[in-house]
Amino acid sequence: MSTASMIINAKSSRNLSLAEDLLYVTKRHSGIRPYVLERIEDLGPALDDIEKGDSNTLILAGGDGTMQAAITSAINRRRFQTQPSYVALPCGMTNVIANDCGLQGPPASSLDNFLWRRDRGDVSRLERPLIGMQLSERQDPIYGFFLGAGLFHTAVQFSRQNVQKMGASRSVAVALSTAGFILKCAMDNADGPPPLSAEVKNEDGAFEPRDLSFIAMTTLNKLSAGIFPFWGEGDEPMNVTAIDYPRRKLLQAAMSVLRGKSKPWFPDAGYHSWKSREMRMRFDGPVVFDGEIFHTAPGEDLILKVSEKAAFLI
Repeated sequence: MSTASMIINAKSSRNLSLAEDLLYVTKRHSGIRPYVLERIEDLGPALDDIEKGDSNTLILAGGDGTMQAAITSAINRRRFQTQPSYVALPCGMTNVIANDCGLQGPPASSLDNFLWRRDRGDVSRLERPLIGMQLSERQDPIYGFFLGAGLFHTAVQFSRQNVQKMGASRSVAVALSTAGFILKCAMDNADGPPPLSAEVKNEDGAFEPRDLSFIAMTTLNKLSAGIFPFWGEGDEPMNVTAIDYPRRKLLQAAMSVLRGKSKPWFPDAGYHSWKSREMRMRFDGPVVFDGEIFHTAPGEDLILKVSEKAAFLI
């Protein structure tokens, strides 16, 4: 059995109390090399050391942002001759990735169980396509799984400020903040500028102006709390949903949208969902990618393209 390496982001919201428990688990199993990050800037040196060894499994104990950073560094720096298999432990503020393709249950006990099963060869492998996001063509892609803009960004801020700080569990927090935000949006739809004024490249290669309330995309198979607002058909790997501005029939549409169930009147009311492999957009504003907030470069394309995959062990 080859060595497995584990990165623990001690600054993730849950890891201050979990780090000692996780380290205790690693001592119960042979061939596990742990690295505890006191700050996210320590990730690079940890990966530098890991790539010198023989690890083919990389256990990531953190949130979505930790996993995004580690996978991005592994791909862009070409750190491994063969990309490692990842193990996602949900230990952060947002854990959407682990909810779909990570270990379930309390992190320390689920890790212990996984390592016993790994020793017996009793693990399963899942592959997920990666969205490569470039904020301009001059930058290396950032690789992740779930991206949103417009009211998606506002909803994330609403959740962090009004729900998660009260100590609600993460799945409950998602459900509460989503429901509350839908009601808020339904009542203030008519005033102010569109949440997202963008130019979107169409199939003919031209950029079309679009006023949007919301746009989101993912390559995961499920999100959190039973929410999966995608119903497009086809074989392409990236699910995309956009809601036009102004919003129409939001309260009537809300439950179906959140469950990914289309209605015959959705297209006429401005609710669109489809599958894609590549998108290009232009707008000036924030983007939330795996829980991390980025800002687009004014006047340059936001490029979203699926070209890589990540493998997870469960």
